[in-house]
Amino acid sequence: MNKIVFDGDKTRLTETDGNISFEVHKRENALDVYDIKVEIEDDTDILVECHSDFKADIEVNVLKDVKANLYEFKTDGDYKFQYKYNLEKKANLRVEKVYDVKTANEMTIIDLNGDESKIEYFFKTVSTDKEKYNFLVHHNGKKSISNIINNGVNILNGSLEFNVSGFVNRGIIGCDVNQNNRIINLTRNKCVIEPNLFIDEYDVVANHAAHIGTFSFDEVFYLMSRGIPEEEAENLLTKGFLLKDITKYKEELSEIINKYWR
Repeated sequence: MNKIVFDGDKTRLTETDGNISFEVHKRENALDVYDIKVEIEDDTDILVECHSDFKADIEVNVLKDVKANLYEFKTDGDYKFQYKYNLEKKANLRVEKVYDVKTANEMTIIDLNGDESKIEYFFKTVSTDKEKYNFLVHHNGKKSISNIINNGVNILNGSLEFNVSGFVNRGIIGCDVNQNNRIINLTRNKCVIEPNLFIDEYDVVANHAAHIGTFSFDEVFYLMSRGIPEEEAENLLTKGFLLKDITKYKEELSEIINKYWR
């Protein structure tokens, strides 16, 4: 197990099993921007936590045949991040992210460079202000797989946006390209999902799903008809929606939901 804490000049690897290498540098001539590089050399788990304002470019390299899980938990701050994930042949990376932030603007670039590389990406957020997430998923290796699942609940002054683009060039055969983006918008504020698939090869399975809306009347009514108050019903529905697919930071995510739906 490894643990990385983002905390300005104190950004550090606090625990390590020796299966990753880690570098951090503060960028010259830039205001509090950090360059961080993580190389995953053998099967392992990584925890990443950040609880204050932070700006960074992060590169994660997963070497050949390595299977890794990366769990990220962000709260409280204003964040501006660019991520780049590079996966070599038969590399397998699962990413789980749980956010309860002030604002966020992120660009995520995923390069599946090796044949049979695979990424599973699960993102969960409760949005109370402006959050924007952009994804570019490049299938450069044959038989590569991407499953990108983004779920958010938008409340208070929130405005949430997911832009997800998947790319497969001619000759990159046997790929699975999957996107599933859903926003539960409990405000009158604008939320946006833009799913894009740019596929230049016939031998590919590609799917996307996008939904913006509220919890259905039938779901809420069913719970209220069993004596559950409306706010508690929303709490239960939100937990069912956001906790799905999460294996780490489940307790923390449940506490975040309880904070907004007491």
